[in-house]
Amino acid sequence: MNKLEKKNKVNTMILCAGRGQRMRYKTKYIAKPLIKIQNQPILKTNINYLSSIGIKNCIINNSYKYLTIQKFIRNYSYKHTIPKMYSSFEKERLETGGGVKKALPIFNKKKMLIINGDSLLLRKSNSCPVKKLFKNFNSNYMSILLLLAPINKSIGYYGGGDFIVKSNSITSRIERKKNNKSHKNFVFTGWQIINKEIFNDINKDDFSLNLLYNKAQSQNSLFAITLEGYFLHVSTPKSIIQIERFLNVNKKYLNEKNYIL
Repeated sequence: MNKLEKKNKVNTMILCAGRGQRMRYKTKYIAKPLIKIQNQPILKTNINYLSSIGIKNCIINNSYKYLTIQKFIRNYSYKHTIPKMYSSFEKERLETGGGVKKALPIFNKKKMLIINGDSLLLRKSNSCPVKKLFKNFNSNYMSILLLLAPINKSIGYYGGGDFIVKSNSITSRIERKKNNKSHKNFVFTGWQIINKEIFNDINKDDFSLNLLYNKAQSQNSLFAITLEGYFLHVSTPKSIIQIERFLNVNKKYLNEKNYIL
């Protein structure tokens, strides 16, 4: 396992430190990102995807059941040289924002790809959400660019949406969903590009990324693009059943339309 070293060129981080309490018995012995969907850990599916598009280095933070994450990193790294993975251990979990802040010294670029460890994207084989994020991120006026999904394409999701999209352009300013049932409500997939500079003046060490979303929104620098595909929201045992059923029942259709995990 590699130690964090500033000289390495890293611009990607997967957040794997969460407790996963809503998963109950599913996370009794393992960290939530190691839960399997289609017989493969979520974390492995996402790392395979990152490797396939040329991501060469990746930070993985860990806290709850950290030994299971660190074992995964060792085993994966034994079989694969890319991406090179770095463990960022949090003795006391720092929440999502604090976890990223702790790892800031290793990021060598202003724009960072940050991924929730329990999020899966069912995407078209000819469409790459990560490349789309990087292509559309403009640090001149964006602090954060989120990848959103329509509610009707968010499998395993039971809420009313997270954000309202303000326009129909490829990149749109967004704002927090208000207490309404607008059909324009979109769900945050957990995939995003963040400008390092938005962490300036954040003096806390333990905080949620929501703090940064609110800050960016107040500065009119919170933007989003829309996922071309399905967002698989792995949140509860019930959501796993729903996701597996969706993938199995629609297997032929998804294959014909060239959807891949």
